[in-house]
Amino acid sequence: MGFHKRYIDDEQVINIYRRNGCQAVIDWYQKGNDALILSGPLAETVNTLLNILEHDRVRGWNRISETISNASIKTGI
Repeated sequence: MGFHKRYIDDEQVINIYRRNGCQAVIDWYQKGNDALILSGPLAETVNTLLNILEHDRVRGWNRISETISNASIKTGI
């Protein structure tokens, strides 16, 4: 039995969002890992916002999408 770590940084989050959308980012965080190793303020913020999804799926999804979109525009990646 293995231990699956996932390294997530800001650039990965933006690239996944641009290619496949918000749901792909959510799946990247939530599926197939035992531990997340986050690098960067965007990656950490998205992880925090995932808690909203448990209480209000639409509001959480919109906040995550807006946060990533704004960061993408600022960085120009």
